Amino acid sequence: RQILAFATAVPTTSSLTDTHHHFMSSSSSSSPTTWKEGKSEELLAKTVLPLQCDSHKGSSGRIGVLGGSARYTGAPYYAAMASLRTGSDLAYVFCAREAAIPLKCYSPELMVAPVYSAQAFDEALKTQDTNQQDMLVENMVQEVVPMMDRMHVLIIGPGLGRCPLVMRAVAEIMQQAIDKNLAMVVDADALYMLTLAPYKDIFSTYEKVIWTPNVVEAKRLLAQSSASENDDDDENWKFRTKGIVIQKGHRDVIMSAPSSSPQGPGTTIICQQAGGMKRSGGLGDVLAGILGTFMAWNGILSSRDNKQMTDTTDRVLSCWTACCICKEATKRAFDKKKRSMTAPDVLEELGPAINDMTSEG
Repeated sequence: RQILAFATAVPTTSSLTDTHHHFMSSSSSSSPTTWKEGKSEELLAKTVLPLQCDSHKGSSGRIGVLGGSARYTGAPYYAAMASLRTGSDLAYVFCAREAAIPLKCYSPELMVAPVYSAQAFDEALKTQDTNQQDMLVENMVQEVVPMMDRMHVLIIGPGLGRCPLVMRAVAEIMQQAIDKNLAMVVDADALYMLTLAPYKDIFSTYEKVIWTPNVVEAKRLLAQSSASENDDDDENWKFRTKGIVIQKGHRDVIMSAPSSSPQGPGTTIICQQAGGMKRSGGLGDVLAGILGTFMAWNGILSSRDNKQMTDTTDRVLSCWTACCICKEATKRAFDKKKRSMTAPDVLEELGPAINDMTSEG
């Protein structure tokens, strides 16, 4: 039996190294692919933040979500709520003014900040007033950047939309986050943005970022790669980002580029945890929120260990754990609701899933 006992046992350095080898030293085909195969005390100690009596508001994770437009309000809600249901304490949502009231009505748990007006952006595009456009973009950036010091992670993309001026502002926000060494999860429309020529190299040298493309998004992103068409996908990804890529599907493939030798092999592990049989809208946003919490925990655990830099391998393990939990919650929701399952049903199962999966046994 694998027993999680944070208060009474601290895994040794050698045992944590063994966990790395368990997942990373062999080929992805022989590494653990399900939670039952991979769960261990050491894995949990590296990925799951323990609950403590002396914790305070925000100490278990402060997550930002940049998304939500006049048309799309559900996606940022799912991402932010998933981060809270996984275990973070606080969730901020930075959105269009037109999305703010609906988001506030969805849940009192979310701290919703309107950072731009979709109507004003549209009007500036129609009039082609470049001075007005520059001012609006800068104002949006200045609404978000000062809040970064309060966050452990920024999730970018859910419900963002594809307004060109919003993308300009988001690109600057991404660069500011890189300068502050803030961890990011990039999803949905933000991934589309990274296929466009002005923005495709934003993360080419940054490690603390997670991309979460589905099949269609992955094809778009890889079409922009500098690699040969004959290379494997994990080889192609290293030309796009030094961070981690999670190719979502019936199995999730988690890949990281090498952090030292650009031509050396990266890490690839696979999550084949059973999920539900229905693919409802919003499930990708739920995964983004779960990943946000696990990236926050990764940073908090690293700071407690006095690490100057978080370890890429630890982040890969955190991503794999998040994928397992998302699939398990989806399976539980599907088992109960079958064809009527929707994303809110998965949110309801996140708490029970993570509690059961990280408990004794």
